[in-house]
Amino acid sequence: MQKVLIIGAGAAGLSAARVLVESDYEVEIFELDSKVGGLSKSFALFEQFVDVGPHRFFSKDKRLNDFWLAHTAGTHKQVSRLTRIFYNKKFFYYPLRGFDALFKLGFIESALCVLSYLKAKCKPFKGDNFESWVANAFGYRLYSIFFKSYTQKLWGIPCDKLDSDFAAQRIKGLNLYEAIKSAFFGDKNKKHKTLVDEFSYPDLGAGVVYENMAAEILARGGKIHYNTKVLGILTQDKKAQGIIISDAPNNTTQSHTPSTREVMGDIIISTAPFNDMVLSLGELDSHTQSLARNLKFRNTILVYIEVDCKDIFADNWIYMHSKGTKTGRITNFRNWTSGLLCGRDSSILCLEYWANDDEELWNVSDEALIEIAKKDLVESSLVRSEQILRGSVLKIHKSYPIYSSGYKEGLHRIYEALDEFSNLYFIGRNGSFKYNNQDHSILMGLVCADKILGKSAANLWHINTDYDYQEEKK
Repeated sequence: MQKVLIIGAGAAGLSAARVLVESDYEVEIFELDSKVGGLSKSFALFEQFVDVGPHRFFSKDKRLNDFWLAHTAGTHKQVSRLTRIFYNKKFFYYPLRGFDALFKLGFIESALCVLSYLKAKCKPFKGDNFESWVANAFGYRLYSIFFKSYTQKLWGIPCDKLDSDFAAQRIKGLNLYEAIKSAFFGDKNKKHKTLVDEFSYPDLGAGVVYENMAAEILARGGKIHYNTKVLGILTQDKKAQGIIISDAPNNTTQSHTPSTREVMGDIIISTAPFNDMVLSLGELDSHTQSLARNLKFRNTILVYIEVDCKDIFADNWIYMHSKGTKTGRITNFRNWTSGLLCGRDSSILCLEYWANDDEELWNVSDEALIEIAKKDLVESSLVRSEQILRGSVLKIHKSYPIYSSGYKEGLHRIYEALDEFSNLYFIGRNGSFKYNNQDHSILMGLVCADKILGKSAANLWHINTDYDYQEEKK
């Protein structure tokens, strides 16, 4: 029986394990956290349930849908999606609706936005970057209002230093002309691929799916090691041999020095941060290692605030473009399913912040972060200070692969170098350096398992580069 070692118990790793454990493979998973689900896990907080930020599921792929539904234990709901932009203390529909946006911006500002768009049509912005892509689609003025602030908060770099891939994947098919046209003539045949009207969601949170996967894996003889940090991957003659692990990375005390050891296996699947695992490969040439060092991840800070109010805003989440606020997105879990609320009358908001390791925001105390979140809520007029009850902070290291300009060339060269290694697979958002949703990561896990089982010859590096494949609604 061949032994498969899987680094990470998130959406991709668990999906691959779930398939392989039913075949003639010994499966062991090594998870850094004390809970499965990765970025899609759920947990109890303030006597309710919350997710690690907003995580909806939607796919047109039958196998993927069936696989996901099989692990909801029949408790999922269809949730109507509403996500708007909050700017100048007003809510704007996203995707932008012509009359809605123009009316709320006012006549003069709207006229300037239209003129800016026409100018971009006559003299397009040059460059393969986010700023040029969006400015050409909406005009520079509208780009500055509805895209620039949020995007720079998220990535921590100027928009002209961010690759256009982010725009092409996330706002494909949107532009000011289509928004205005749809306002006059409707939009029956055209829908932005990543913004479906409704999505499936387990009644007790997105993490239910992964908890059920883990239970099935264990029931079939698989193993999951929690609180275990994988330090690197071992290879010999460019063939996977094993991993190096350290115990208790999150609970180390002065009286306990973490121990390291090697775990040997026949096949390795990694969903851990891509550059960390690539740099651990001793047989990789120095040039490829140098390229891997250039890849960067962005950290996420989630501040959960309990509010003594049921009706804060109607959206699942909102994008914050208000002047003076540091948060980029706010999720309102009251607007997902009633199961999350556990009968409570209060609402839990999740405010998202992003920072690099060396930024002040990443290194301040939890108490300071909660105060920042309170200030953002009060000054935006979304919540009154006397309504705020409790706060909690969750920091996530390396959560977003940064698509800096020109990143693709170096990344593809790394992919080519890794193709020389056998029995070694890199999947998931962090594991393959792709800005995946949970459905895309599940798909990578399923296809990876198919490759190991000899059922597919698909190139894993090519999965999810075209988001239309997943997001187009039947």
